Amino acid sequence: MGIKNHKAKIRMFAIIFIVGFALASLYGGWIFLKNNVFSSSDSNREVAIEVNGTKIYRDEIEKEFQNIKNYSDNMLIQKREQLSQIGVDTENFQTLPDDILKEYIIKTFIDRKVLLSSSKDLKIKVSNVDINKRIAEYQVQSGGKERFIQTLTANGYNLTTFKEYLRNEEIVKKVQEKILESSKVSEEELKKTYERHKYQNFTDLTFEEAKPQIVEILNSENSSMLITSYLNKALDKAKINFKIDEYKKLYENSKTVIVEKAGYKFTKSNLNENLISDFFSSQQGYSQALVDNIKNNLSKNLENLVSIMNKAKAVGIKSSPEFVGLGELSDYSKKYYNYILDTYQPPQNEMTARFNENRDKYNIKNTIKGYVVGEDYQPSEKDIVALKSQADDIMKTITKENFSSKAKELSKDPGSKDNGGSLGEDTDITQYVPEFTQAIQKAKSGDIVGPVKTDFGYHIIYVQRKNENDPNKATVSHILLTPTVSEETKKGLVTRLTKLKEELASGKVKWADVDSQEKYNFGVKEYFRSLKKSESIPGIGNDATLSEKLFSSKIGEIIEHNVDFGVFLLVKNSEIPSKEVTFEEVKERIRLEIAFEKAEKELGDIQ
Repeated sequence: MGIKNHKAKIRMFAIIFIVGFALASLYGGWIFLKNNVFSSSDSNREVAIEVNGTKIYRDEIEKEFQNIKNYSDNMLIQKREQLSQIGVDTENFQTLPDDILKEYIIKTFIDRKVLLSSSKDLKIKVSNVDINKRIAEYQVQSGGKERFIQTLTANGYNLTTFKEYLRNEEIVKKVQEKILESSKVSEEELKKTYERHKYQNFTDLTFEEAKPQIVEILNSENSSMLITSYLNKALDKAKINFKIDEYKKLYENSKTVIVEKAGYKFTKSNLNENLISDFFSSQQGYSQALVDNIKNNLSKNLENLVSIMNKAKAVGIKSSPEFVGLGELSDYSKKYYNYILDTYQPPQNEMTARFNENRDKYNIKNTIKGYVVGEDYQPSEKDIVALKSQADDIMKTITKENFSSKAKELSKDPGSKDNGGSLGEDTDITQYVPEFTQAIQKAKSGDIVGPVKTDFGYHIIYVQRKNENDPNKATVSHILLTPTVSEETKKGLVTRLTKLKEELASGKVKWADVDSQEKYNFGVKEYFRSLKKSESIPGIGNDATLSEKLFSSKIGEIIEHNVDFGVFLLVKNSEIPSKEVTFEEVKERIRLEIAFEKAEKELGDIQ
């Protein structure tokens, strides 16, 4: 199993727990912006819930409920229409029930308020300077302060509440960052991860080259678990005061235990989150069968997670103290998975059998590392101007009578050229690019219009007849003129690359600089880490002759490649020769392969 698949597997160990936070994060900012950034006075609003002294208003809950309800209802209509077209019976498909949506919304509001109130304990502050800087950025994007204020006002917002939204958004972001700081990945764990996955995911990378990817992946694995564990701890301490009994009942109902084992549990909230996720991300609608299936999976998952935890404890594995509940189970699962990878020793005969059956797979292939820099020939502005001049000259002599012959002679459209430029009788003109369609719509029957510029070049259009009953249909012919890359333009590219070649050869410029810096503005800038002779050359394509030349070249020798479509520079900066390996040389790689299979089998029952 590769590290990316490993990451996916770990996520599945507590999918509800992770999906729950992801959904809350997704809707959190939108809810506040949609419902809180209004100019109405708070004194006229009914308080529904108080969380650690901060208020949640009834109107914002009801508005968000209506928003998500309308969205889910419309999505159900679309699903039914799409599936009915392919013969799927959607009679039992239902929209999401109101109580599920309300339970989810109330929990989301409370979770967000708890995170916001945590900023005091974490000593997080957001300065007015930061907020005003963001306001200034919005003003620039809107075309000035006056237009920005007009936009806010037109949408029912005011500047004060919009600043408050930005402040809260920044606070939540900083709270999350602060929480993640508590679990910084050690250098030792980074190296262990590299050793586990280097044969599958980092074959061509050194540890230092792979390190940024590993850090990102491990942080991503931990982030949702850490934040949700922190949130659960904070919820246990939170002072939540309900002013409306209906909302209190809904919130208490969301905490109803669906399944429990060894002190760990999935609640109605987990069920709701999974139902909502499935409804919005799949083709199925809400149904009792879906509810029963999710409940069944929750029960199986919890049983498996607890079983894995017990196995982990039996070999001395301990969970990190930051994790609680489902986060703790996920941590045990991840650590037990890695424990299998690190310690499992397959029978010697199994490893030697695998080696003998797959010798070619383990043998080292002849590969090279290097760079490709260059560009396909592209018409310059001067070439485009020359094409426009050509089109203008044609317009002076084109007539209805000679249009067909001129099209056969001059047009570069292979689909219509041989037909005298004809695009068909009564064709749907809306299928063409906007500039082409608009030119036809503005013309009268019998007009020859142009030159019309599109991404394809310049068009001269003969509108032979327009459909009187349908403005989107017409009988049309055209001549397409495409730009020719002039010798002057080609020489310009050759000159740029010749200069670069000299700078590279002298050491004034490094290949890595060309690859990474924007000032070296070339259409092709590729770094290949493990290129085989039979493979396509990045940015150029399959070219057996060039590939042979590249592999035969000396390390650091610059090859200039001129072809009809462009100019390129190539270099080989290292090479690994082919080699038949011994069993001892690949023994650890084979052990890891079998260990991955073992780990997959032991932990693979999580759905």
